[in-house]
Amino acid sequence: MVFGHNTNVTVGDAQYHVQTEDRGPSHPFLDTVVYMAGRVVYKRSASYEQFASGAESETLAQKLHERLSRQHREVIAELEAGTLPIHAKEKAHPATENADSRNSLDLRLTNPKGWFAAGNVILEIELCEKNSERQVGDADVDACLEHEEQRIPCAKVRTDAEGCATLRFRLPPNVTEGSSLVVRATDGSRHGELRFRLKSKPSVKTPAPVS
Repeated sequence: MVFGHNTNVTVGDAQYHVQTEDRGPSHPFLDTVVYMAGRVVYKRSASYEQFASGAESETLAQKLHERLSRQHREVIAELEAGTLPIHAKEKAHPATENADSRNSLDLRLTNPKGWFAAGNVILEIELCEKNSERQVGDADVDACLEHEEQRIPCAKVRTDAEGCATLRFRLPPNVTEGSSLVVRATDGSRHGELRFRLKSKPSVKTPAPVS
C-alpha cells in the first residue's frame, strides 16, 4: 500500500510545505520532503526493508501508516521549534519568491480535452523552464490525489529528452468531493505544479485549475 501526508506549515513569516510518502515495495523508504517557495530545503528518508520482511500485508500496512504519520509529525514539530537543519534560513519575502519564480518550472497539460475516459486518467505532460521555454528532460513527475491532509499517490514517471511524459492510472471509483488532482515536477531544486479540483465523479473532460 502506498500512502502519504501533506501539510502546510507557517513559521514566522515563512511558508513551508511538508510532504511524507511511502515509496512502495520496490523502494521501501518513508520519505519526508520540506519545500519553501518551491525549493527543497530538507529531506528525511527512513528504510523499512528489514521491518517489512516477513510481515503480513495487513499488519505491515497499519504499522507503516503509524511510522509514516509519526515521521511526518516529528519533522513538523522540529520545523516549528526551529531545530530542523533546513538548507535555507532566509525569509520567504516577495523578492525571494520572485527570484525563485524565475528558476521554477512550467508544467503543462497538453491533452486537456482527453485526460479522462471510462475511469482512466491519461495525463500528457510537457515540462519547460519558465522563462527560456527550454525543455527539461530526466525530471521526476508524479500525480496524486489530495484531500485535506490525506495524499494518495497515483503514478510517477520521468520526462524524456524533449521534456515530455505520460502518466497513466485508474481514478479511484469514490473520489471525495473537493479532492484535488495534483501533478508535480521536480528537477533538483526546481519545482513545478498543476492542481485541479475534482468533483465526486469527474463528468467534465477538462479539469478546472485551482487559482
